[in-house]
Amino acid sequence: MPPKDNHVFAYRFTEKTTKDIAQIWSIGWENQTSHLYNWKGTKRKEESMYVFQYTISGMGAIEIGEKEYKLTTGKAFLINISEEYRYYLPQNSDQWEFLFITLYGEQVKNTWDSIINNKHSIIQLPAESGPIQQLHHIYQMAKEKNIKNAFHASSLAYTFLMELYQFIHNLSETELPENILNACLFAQHHYQEAISPDNMADAANLSRFHFTRLFKKTIGITPIQYLTNIRVLKGAELLYETKYSVEDIALEVGFANANYFTKVFRKSTGMTPGQFRKRNISPSDDIFL
Repeated sequence: MPPKDNHVFAYRFTEKTTKDIAQIWSIGWENQTSHLYNWKGTKRKEESMYVFQYTISGMGAIEIGEKEYKLTTGKAFLINISEEYRYYLPQNSDQWEFLFITLYGEQVKNTWDSIINNKHSIIQLPAESGPIQQLHHIYQMAKEKNIKNAFHASSLAYTFLMELYQFIHNLSETELPENILNACLFAQHHYQEAISPDNMADAANLSRFHFTRLFKKTIGITPIQYLTNIRVLKGAELLYETKYSVEDIALEVGFANANYFTKVFRKSTGMTPGQFRKRNISPSDDIFL
């Protein structure tokens, strides 16, 4: 899959109403390769802001208090920028690719404090989880210059906040079993290859039979449906963002040929890859929910 265009978008809205609820300060996609990348928190008295940063690939690190946490693929940190912390590209990592959003507002503060008080400064999120899907959506909207005003931005920020709050709430009640999480991450990282549910079961260190039952009970769909959904979504991203041929995209996302990709894509979306590309539909649209 081709690398993303790295961008950072900043917003400086002045409407008091939206600031009282939730608002976006900045959102970006970066791939850091310099070990000079090093951010430290300071005890500032200015308006509180809050950062959520999600690792796409590579590895970063963050120090909070006296603890250091490795930020590998799928891990995110949540911080108040005025607190004591340091996040950086460690010497034993060549790159750190991540999505981030900085928010502010009274509702953000209240939600963030609730999350942090429950010791969720570092969390693991599957790529298909609500918060990450919303984060991708906001980034795409920013990239396309479709965040038009403070009220729209506030709505997007609040939706992300509620997705995050719901995910943390559900996590507190029923955490995803580590073996199932490992299988999900394996599928997310290797979907381009000729992998199968057997490989996902191996990643979970479970027998195929036990894995399939546990996976469906936990995630709600079968492992093959999960893997297929990833491939279809990644294919849709390439159709939307590139001019690659359908044949090339099919091979890029793990299908044997364009015919099979087209068949699966039509079944999932109700249209062929060509129709999807012609309609210029963003992969974050409701068709993929």
